[in-house]
Amino acid sequence: MRRNQSGITLLEVLITAVMTVFILAGAVAAMRIGIGYNEHLRTGRTVEENRRLFEDKLTKLIQHIYIDPVNTTSATTYFVGQSGQGMPPGQTIVPGEQLIPGQTTQAPAAGAQVTGSSSGGSGDADTLMFTVVGRPVPAKVLAADPSDDFETNNQHFGPQGGITEYAICMTPVGDSQGQKGVILREQVPADEDATQGGYESVLEPDITKISFQFYDGTQWQSSWNTFAQTTRQVPAAIRVSYSMPGETQDRVFIVGLAFTTVTPNTPALSTGGTS
Repeated sequence: MRRNQSGITLLEVLITAVMTVFILAGAVAAMRIGIGYNEHLRTGRTVEENRRLFEDKLTKLIQHIYIDPVNTTSATTYFVGQSGQGMPPGQTIVPGEQLIPGQTTQAPAAGAQVTGSSSGGSGDADTLMFTVVGRPVPAKVLAADPSDDFETNNQHFGPQGGITEYAICMTPVGDSQGQKGVILREQVPADEDATQGGYESVLEPDITKISFQFYDGTQWQSSWNTFAQTTRQVPAAIRVSYSMPGETQDRVFIVGLAFTTVTPNTPALSTGGTS
């Protein structure tokens, strides 16, 4: 009578080892796919968060665009949407002193930013220059030591409130030279020069192109210039188009202006634009 053999054969060990290798390889591949998908989701969330923050910031600025409806001869308040950063037609530095677009007739003050001449290109505007009211006072100012006198606070923070001047474009000319993205220039209080002064920063570094259109109550216009209007008006709304890296289609959003007299029933008398 033969006795049953017990134990594990070499063939069984080899089969088990091969199966283990395949299982481990599959687990590692699944882990890599999971990690890559998670990174893809994280990157996508970051892009969408940056997009939402950019649109929120730009919307809040545009909503507060303001020009003085009474003092129509003053250049202290204005709204310009044009192609290129040159001097808009009718813009002056010294009241009553006419300037040729793209040129200046006096040396800028120390530390002032000077833009290049207008590109003169066609198509939608790629630069906004405007004044706003209702700008929130920065938190650092609100947190200032209340015991400090006016001179000390003014030295630390500069003037606050009132009319503020902004410019938005894709070409840095001052503090942000060498950087990419949408550039924001801020100056408070506003002066009578739409093209220079203030502090420049990057509003959103990941945007590769931006353009603007302006609703005149009946149709969208590619430019706007209150310096060239007899009756100064701001558009009813601004349509913003911009591109993000790796995307084939522009993102678009529309912002209505709070301080406008333009409606479909009362369209703008003139946009003052060049195209």
